[in-house]
Amino acid sequence: MKIGAPALLTRDGTREYRAHVSWSKGSHTLWYRVEERLADLLTTSSDAALVALLIPAMATGEDIHLEGEVSERLYHSLAGPYQDLLRAVIPPLHRIAIHASGFQAPRARPAAVATGLSCGIDSYCLLLDHFFAEDPVGGKVTHLLFNNVGSHGKDGERVFRQRLARVTPVAARIGLPLVAVDSNLDEFYGAGLSFIQTHTPRNASVALLLQGGIGQWLYAAGYSNDTMFVGPTHEIAAADGVALPMLCTESLEITLRGGEYTRAQKTLRVAGLPLSYDTLDVCANPVTDRNCSICQKCLRTLLTLEIAGHLGLYARAFDLDAYRGRRGKYAAKVLRSRNRFDKDVVDLAVERGFAFPLRSYAASPLHAAGYLARRSLRHASR
Repeated sequence: MKIGAPALLTRDGTREYRAHVSWSKGSHTLWYRVEERLADLLTTSSDAALVALLIPAMATGEDIHLEGEVSERLYHSLAGPYQDLLRAVIPPLHRIAIHASGFQAPRARPAAVATGLSCGIDSYCLLLDHFFAEDPVGGKVTHLLFNNVGSHGKDGERVFRQRLARVTPVAARIGLPLVAVDSNLDEFYGAGLSFIQTHTPRNASVALLLQGGIGQWLYAAGYSNDTMFVGPTHEIAAADGVALPMLCTESLEITLRGGEYTRAQKTLRVAGLPLSYDTLDVCANPVTDRNCSICQKCLRTLLTLEIAGHLGLYARAFDLDAYRGRRGKYAAKVLRSRNRFDKDVVDLAVERGFAFPLRSYAASPLHAAGYLARRSLRHASR
């Protein structure tokens, strides 16, 4: 795979980062696009393109030849240890060689601190610690990012625009600038490389793209610290604690935040943020204008909120009647599940002495008996 030196072009009120790519699948151009007013954030280094295309190159077993300059720190990480980590997570990947034409001279790290804004649980929890807190430890967020690098499904461009229209007024309410980054990166990933298995380097490529003006990127942890691991998985977030330090450069520090909380703990923290009551967006269904309230992610969030007594706060963000119609069947599933998020919900229910709907107990009697025993033991020990 040959990656040409990036160029910055002005086009229709936007500034575009473009790198020509020649590989076994043909000749293509990788591009990222931001509004022209944000042009000062962009860099001309090949860091973003290298991180973006490393997994596609490893999937086809092609060495990478870079015409542009890269960070020496990043190069040494990607040429060795980061590839070992990726192959542990995605075993079919091949180790490849990376040939760089030169290294960028180190420069001062910009002061700006960025994080993604999805309006989800992880996103809001991070902002509670690193923006809304009186004295944020480890960096206070100055910029919010919203990316199109593959998370928006098959109709990605349309859904990206639709979701961006919902996120933009939220960023205004928070009072921080929103940096929307469009890209065609997803076109380089085949069907066998899903977004959930590759999202960390995809999103990191955007942070590297913006290191002309951003010096720290805070990435919201999808796993709690005690559940992270490096090994075969369809969720690359499991390895983020080890992976992210390998994606830093001399001028960009990438830090994982929020791993000290379980998902249930994060949800309860977010329930203390009034901004979330009408803006929380956890839905797995990309075609709805608001949370569908019946998908796995919606149901888990709503059941957690109900257990904690906060369900009514979210009547504007969810269809609570639709949720109530599914809660009994879903609660039965949670009671017998071994999923780490579902276990968090059950643990919270035990702690709060929560009574699941009767139909949940009837649908899963053995697991219900175990839950009731745990709950009784918990309260007897108080």
